Amino acid sequence: MKKMYIVLTMDCEPSRGTTHPLATGPEDWTVGENAVCGYSEIASRYGFPVTLFVHPETAIAQAAMFRDLEQHGACLGLHMHPWKYSRWRYNGSRYHAHYGGLSEAEQLALLAESSALWQDAIGRRPSYFRPGTFSANDAIFRVLDSLGFKGGSCTAPGRVIPEMCAVWSGAEPDPHLANAVFRQIAGDLSFVNMPLSADRSVLLSGPSGRSMYADLRPDVDWLGQYQTSYKKIATNIVSQVLKRDPDVPVLNTISHNQYAYRDSGDPVYQRLQRMLDEVCAACSAANLEPVGVTLSDITNAVLLAPKRDIPFALEGAIFDKK
Repeated sequence: MKKMYIVLTMDCEPSRGTTHPLATGPEDWTVGENAVCGYSEIASRYGFPVTLFVHPETAIAQAAMFRDLEQHGACLGLHMHPWKYSRWRYNGSRYHAHYGGLSEAEQLALLAESSALWQDAIGRRPSYFRPGTFSANDAIFRVLDSLGFKGGSCTAPGRVIPEMCAVWSGAEPDPHLANAVFRQIAGDLSFVNMPLSADRSVLLSGPSGRSMYADLRPDVDWLGQYQTSYKKIATNIVSQVLKRDPDVPVLNTISHNQYAYRDSGDPVYQRLQRMLDEVCAACSAANLEPVGVTLSDITNAVLLAPKRDIPFALEGAIFDKK
């Protein structure tokens, strides 16, 4: 039986007391702890490990918890919303932007500085990375590779939020070696990028003119707001991955540390279980074995996969049907 790798990720944001009352993130550190631990507990019931992207402030405030989770199989990486970090460390005077709004030099300085703080808390430098809101520009992978990061989950194919510098309208959908000069396509860097999985069948219109594909997150009430179910999302993603036939087939999910994942009566808790049930069912229907892994595992698998030559595409008559 072929395998489908399932990666459950969470962005572990700082408490809103250090950022802004309307920002993503837990109300306080206790809420954050319950969210992270509850998410990990639910994942373990399905036999899945978790990958946690931890903001520097969160790593410092909850270092013992994250070190313990890592010892029990979690993969830890650095998470970064520059503007949140700026408010906490510089009172908004430096790096006050979304990640894609930073120059290459600013990215290098910010990640070097924040990685050192993260290392002091966790005990080693981070090897994995995710930018907040999947915000990025064409310098991101060049910077990450030069700083020694091994892998990340930095792209959300189909997402278009220009005001947050998050534009992934044509992004590569499967795990791949990143490109040094153009963020949306595969390249030959040693840095491995694992995109967020999404149902590419229908492009959805979000608030403020934003667009995106439905993805595997319990944070959004997809059925109530966009009339699409977790069954449809999971089934379509599995089908689309099989059709593309990548070397490393992955369903990469996401959530955040502000939800009541220890309260079985909470709607987000219930959506997480429903999502995981539908992911497993979609794999079973496609005669696939769902195998829980972490970003570290995916990074190693991509690096071990045979290198594929990317043919050069001549422009020709680009819109003529053949």
